Amino acid sequence: MAEQRGTAAASAFVRNIQSRLKPLLVHPELGPRRDNLAPGLRVHFHQKYALYYRHTDSEVVIVRVLHGSRDARALLGEGDTSP
Repeated sequence: MAEQRGTAAASAFVRNIQSRLKPLLVHPELGPRRDNLAPGLRVHFHQKYALYYRHTDSEVVIVRVLHGSRDARALLGEGDTSP
């Protein structure tokens, strides 16, 4: 039962994020640049979460979703942020 609630909550969270990102499909430069973290990286916010992304002419690619209390510089410096 708890696992089902967890899965349902996770699915709802993903749907909410997808809905929040729809404006980026039309205006991908809406989010402020975060070149200090990685070249071409941008951020958009949803509730307490920072959604880090890159965009090309044809797509928006979510690089990382982090809770606002996390150290983005440390975490984004650990992995690949290329599209």
